[in-house]
Amino acid sequence: MGNFLCTIEKCRSERQRGALVRRTRWARRALVPVAAVVVIATLAAGCGSSSKKGAASAATSSTTASTSAPKTSRGFDGSTITVAGLGIKSQLPGVEYGAEARIKRFNDTRELPGVTIDYTEYADDKGDPAFALSEARRLVSQTKVFALVGDSSAVNPGDYFAQNHVPYFGSGYDNTFCSDDPVTTLWGFGYLGCIVASHPKQLSDTYREFSALVKEKTGKAEPTVAEFSSDTASGRNSAKFAAIQLKGRGFKVVYAKASVPPPPVPDFTPYVQQLVTSDGGHAPDAVVCLLAIDCLSMYKGLRAAGYPGFFFTSLYSDALLGALKGSYVNVSFQPFDQPNAGLTQMRADMTLVKPDYTIDIGVVGGYFAADMFIAALKLAAKSGGISPENVQAKAARMTWEIKGFVGPTIYPEATTHSHGCNALTYDDGTVFKTVEPFSCSDTTWPVTG
Repeated sequence: MGNFLCTIEKCRSERQRGALVRRTRWARRALVPVAAVVVIATLAAGCGSSSKKGAASAATSSTTASTSAPKTSRGFDGSTITVAGLGIKSQLPGVEYGAEARIKRFNDTRELPGVTIDYTEYADDKGDPAFALSEARRLVSQTKVFALVGDSSAVNPGDYFAQNHVPYFGSGYDNTFCSDDPVTTLWGFGYLGCIVASHPKQLSDTYREFSALVKEKTGKAEPTVAEFSSDTASGRNSAKFAAIQLKGRGFKVVYAKASVPPPPVPDFTPYVQQLVTSDGGHAPDAVVCLLAIDCLSMYKGLRAAGYPGFFFTSLYSDALLGALKGSYVNVSFQPFDQPNAGLTQMRADMTLVKPDYTIDIGVVGGYFAADMFIAALKLAAKSGGISPENVQAKAARMTWEIKGFVGPTIYPEATTHSHGCNALTYDDGTVFKTVEPFSCSDTTWPVTG
């Protein structure tokens, strides 16, 4: 999923006709009775490692949350915290529902006695930096949001958020979630950590499962691979970095280009032809798509052209099963065919918000972002009080995970690269079947040149 997330950042949302703002208000305006709370999404360093660094240890244990005398701040009146989402609404509408589902459970079960969260809207940035800044200003100056929760924007105005002390939690689709070295000064927190660094020093081990599969199926020690991204500045970075990761896992990279223009693309034929002849006039053993939804069109074109090889994306959604039949999908959390308590809880939470909505990568991103925000909020309430500044300070040093489902993401190390936890699934046309189970790797690939 890491590379898909990198490339959503390049896929610009289509201009939508009209503005649709869905407002959901569960927040209770009166103080609720004090009650003990068990933190369901525990935040501990996983994959066989131990908890790290003071704040992380506090985040990982189940606690009874309590608050001292409430202090008000922007977006917090002493009892209600106002938040909103921002991002690629036309491509990832499910972000809203995932965030709402986790927040609803927070409110309904009184996870922080006397405090509720009001999720006001999921604002569409239209994939436009200027429009994203305008919406950010509106949310901060007019709506008075405490934080952004469920941020799927690829064009975040990171400087504006930092200047105005607005923490934002999301999928990490732009480089405002990243730094060259581990720091505690960022205001953006991704549930996968940094995945779109401009100048990374190291890259996570994304392709280990896919490499093992292709080598086994082809019998080649160095199978060929073609990978492609969108023709944007960040797309060119994505293609460059993926080539390093693929080479690190033993592939012979025969094509690594940001060849496909941002959507809408009128005709994919020229880009398909480049791929099917990329291995010295022949088709490569494997193709890796670093686009978002346009991977569907490229896959359809490749199959129509008779491409017989392996196709890899991060488009993990039951709604795409038929369209991606025969492909392999990278997943950065425990796949849905591998039951666990975290997945069961997410499904239950979703039934109370949008029971008819297929859980997809958008829902997962919104849900994880909300859970991450809630974890930082609880740490702030326990020590130092609830304020945007204290939530940022706690998030900047915490370890976040939903045990057995996703993570761990360890800050501040996560400001430099993603967590390196993945699974590989196969789309048989009706279900995704796990080929390689979810696991984490400490291996990283250095970036030189």
